[in-house]
Amino acid sequence: MPPLTPIVKNLLIINVAVFALIFLLPYLGVDTRELADYLALHYPTSDRFHPIQLVSHFFVHGGLTHIFFNMFGLVMFGPLLEARYGGKRFLILYLAAAAGAVALHFGYTWFQIERLQDILADFQSDPTLANFNDFFGRIDVKDLTMDDGTQVSTIVANIQNEIVLAKGDPAQTVRDGAGMMQEYIDFKASIPMVGASGALYGVVAAFAILYPDFKLMLIFLPIPIKARYFVPVLLAVDLFLGIMEYSWDPIAHFAHLGGAVAGGLLAYYWYKTDPPAGSRRWDTGVPR
Repeated sequence: MPPLTPIVKNLLIINVAVFALIFLLPYLGVDTRELADYLALHYPTSDRFHPIQLVSHFFVHGGLTHIFFNMFGLVMFGPLLEARYGGKRFLILYLAAAAGAVALHFGYTWFQIERLQDILADFQSDPTLANFNDFFGRIDVKDLTMDDGTQVSTIVANIQNEIVLAKGDPAQTVRDGAGMMQEYIDFKASIPMVGASGALYGVVAAFAILYPDFKLMLIFLPIPIKARYFVPVLLAVDLFLGIMEYSWDPIAHFAHLGGAVAGGLLAYYWYKTDPPAGSRRWDTGVPR
């Protein structure tokens, strides 16, 4: 593991301090749930959104595993990049990647919400089973529950039966169906995002630009792979999982992609316009 550099060390200290504040104070009887929610990043249409969250969210983590892997990646890749770029450029890279993560995450969330709103409007004008299924057929609802604990899949199935059997008040069925759709849209817009993963993906992408032949491997897949192949495969997995939206997967995959794109493009621009000293070749296998 490379020795810590100043910016990496300070980022590590801030992340660990925030984590300790949020997760350790409850053991002293202090409720930090409101603080954690205030610092997490909410979609701008949410009444829980505050501008400070654009920065604060990437110092907040959802648990010990979350912060461990992010900080492990930071201390593994960050010092090498900071040593090459200098502290100022490395911090710019880190913040640019975090901004890219927010931009793509918000952009994709906006796209999803607009698409679902269009389907909701179609159902309200033509309340058929096909239009209802067009909405919920895109969503993995088996692990989702309402605030009272009722399974969302059960409610969806009941509304489907009401539409098919045309039982009860048709107008009420339409209201139930549209209300369930709007519930999910509101839920989608209210999901907060936390963590430094987007910024870290930018760091990893920049590392792959500088050291494409450096061999990397995942902890659970101990097979060395050159960075030039490792990073694209990692991003392809994120893209697949981001599109599929499995209910068991709470990760903001498009934030990872946005961070990687922003960090990678910035590193590529710096490499082409002003390569760091000692980094004139693309085929560098190890730091020199």
